[in-house]
Amino acid sequence: MQLKEDTTETVEFPVPPVAEATEERLDDFSALLGDDYRDFKETFLEWLLIEGRDTYKREGYADATVRTTHYKVEEAYRWLWEREGSYTKEFTPEDATELIEFLVRRTTHPETYVYTFEKSLKRLFKFFREKRNKDIPEWSHEIPLDTNSDSSTKDKFYPEEMRALYEAALAVSSVKSYHSVSRPERDQIKAYLSQRFEMPKSEVAAEEFERANSWKIPSIVSVSSDCGLRPIEVGRAKVEWFNLENKKMLVPKDESTKNDAEWECALSSKSVTAVSNWLSERGSYDLYDGRDAVWLTRTGNTYGSGTLNRVLNKLTEEADLDQQGRNLSWYSFRHGAASMWAEQEGIYLAKNQLRHKNVETTMRYTRGSVDAATKAADSMW
Repeated sequence: MQLKEDTTETVEFPVPPVAEATEERLDDFSALLGDDYRDFKETFLEWLLIEGRDTYKREGYADATVRTTHYKVEEAYRWLWEREGSYTKEFTPEDATELIEFLVRRTTHPETYVYTFEKSLKRLFKFFREKRNKDIPEWSHEIPLDTNSDSSTKDKFYPEEMRALYEAALAVSSVKSYHSVSRPERDQIKAYLSQRFEMPKSEVAAEEFERANSWKIPSIVSVSSDCGLRPIEVGRAKVEWFNLENKKMLVPKDESTKNDAEWECALSSKSVTAVSNWLSERGSYDLYDGRDAVWLTRTGNTYGSGTLNRVLNKLTEEADLDQQGRNLSWYSFRHGAASMWAEQEGIYLAKNQLRHKNVETTMRYTRGSVDAATKAADSMW
């Protein structure tokens, strides 16, 4: 926890300043160098959070962006120390170009992953210029990065993006306690809640502050990331579908979309927690009296593509998600889940988790991993 400049407000780091893998690598150097690197990273993270986006306006990045930048920069430094055989904090544009070339030619990561490295390193160089007054030019390179190489997977979310969107959902679904904020800050939150709940600002009270903290959107995002929920499935989902004790979502035969089979889908611990909290909260709302839908909009309607994509727009903005030319929509959760399950657990488990009638359908969403598989095959023997 750090103090912001010119204020008593604290900055809560969303990640440990030094990753565990980096701590292990620093053990090869002296303790003083380890302390030096930690001080450097704390200053960098503080800068990202307070003013990294716009120094003049003192606008920082969202926690999700800071977290992604942190891990990519950590990985970049470990690569640099391995190459140099010694410790250094100096990272040059030439080093960055060499790293990007290494990632493209020698690893199986998709190029969208490499592109995230590029953005993170540009933030590091901006920090060097603005905070350390180093004469470092704007960095660019000539290595082609095709982030849209496959039309069937170009619109998917990657695992790190799903995590960022879930964290964004938590952020936009919560406000500070009514009694814990100063009068000016409370007034700002009241203005926000009056728009959110479509009511006069003068009528916003402690009850609305409490009501603003909701697990509804985080639970939708989490289950969609686990199971690749179609928009129509978000609207159709019933309370009885969820067997939280066994970490499963059970879709009955007569509720199944596009096929006539009953499906049993796995839920992560994150989803179990989010849905459990939401169902407890849901029971306190009159809107759900006599309704078996898990999620309803504020007006009592079931969710569909339009309402969910509007929610997604807010989340991508909060998470500072770069679309990279992709056509992102709620279906991006589905396509991302299909790729994630197929690559980590196999095509047939992915087929069941995504509720595909034919395995060929699942394969259509995972063709983006063929290049990665080819590179991996080349290194097998």
